[in-house]
Amino acid sequence: MKQLVAVYGTLRKGFGNHRLLSDAVFMGFDQTLPEWEMVSLGGFPALYKGGITPVTIEVYEVTEEEFKDTDRLEGYPSFYNRELIHTAYGKAWIYYIQGSPREEFLKINSGDWEKFKKE
Repeated sequence: MKQLVAVYGTLRKGFGNHRLLSDAVFMGFDQTLPEWEMVSLGGFPALYKGGITPVTIEVYEVTEEEFKDTDRLEGYPSFYNRELIHTAYGKAWIYYIQGSPREEFLKINSGDWEKFKKE
């Protein structure tokens, strides 16, 4: 069964982990509702619920195997959790961390990992 996955960090085009989605069907770009806080954990971003930032996402239709690969990469369910969000392409899974970000995490106010990495 195919699933939609919304990615916002290293799984996006041009980043190292995109290889996991290289055969997936790219549906397009979108933005989440302004309900997240995006932070940098160094080499990759994380989302926390309860913020006010819309996040730039790429939406992919993935096979069951690609979905399992993204779960493994994201450490689901022990590191990242996931939930369904509404996108322009239908409901898609997005990965986030439960709780609140630590003070030392750098906030990404733009909600766009690619833009943040170019700054």
